[in-house]
Amino acid sequence: MAALIIAHRGFSAGHPENSLAAFEAAIAAGADAIETDVRLSRDGLPVCTHDADLKRTHGRDENVGDMDAVQLERMGVLGLTTVLMAARGRCRVVLDLKLASKADLEPMLGVLNAVGMTTEVIIGVRTVDLAPVILHYCPDATLLGLLRLPSQLPAFYDAGGAIGRLWEAEATRAGIETAKRGGHQVWVAVGGRGGGGTGNIGATALRRLYDDGADGVIVNDPAQAFAVRNGTR
Repeated sequence: MAALIIAHRGFSAGHPENSLAAFEAAIAAGADAIETDVRLSRDGLPVCTHDADLKRTHGRDENVGDMDAVQLERMGVLGLTTVLMAARGRCRVVLDLKLASKADLEPMLGVLNAVGMTTEVIIGVRTVDLAPVILHYCPDATLLGLLRLPSQLPAFYDAGGAIGRLWEAEATRAGIETAKRGGHQVWVAVGGRGGGGTGNIGATALRRLYDDGADGVIVNDPAQAFAVRNGTR
């Protein structure tokens, strides 16, 4: 099966990240899923933005958690419900949770159940202990392990996780094969770990990931990823 193409913060190579324009462009390009980040506003509503503050994305010094969802929406920070409804029936949504506790998870899980999209969403968790908590409330959810080390993936799979994430530097042929043991999928986040290079990759490096068995790639430019996958670039 051809590797899935996951649009990192939407088609963020050509549009502002985590914006409706980026998500719409990714869907139009044929992305198998759009990826977004989830934090909580001051009034406890899930919103879609990567950083804890608004300096890089909006040129403001405020922290996301110090502003209400309505204030954030006025600045272009989308609510989770808005993103889910934009993608509903069109492509899957990958959630990179910036949430660390059961109490923080509850608003996000409430939105998923309210809109009835627990099977269309792939939930990315950063610690193994969150996996059983999410599956208790959303037993049909698909979990993606955004873990610090590949060595943590077996415990994540044992806890009900379905997909492992490797960073590009970890995704050698042997690394992918090891992470796949037990029949699990492995997605590769391209580019550097953190920083401005996450999601960026050249055609040669991307082709290598396809050849080495990646089941999915998380990229800023889904059009490029399709062109390389289809052999037209």
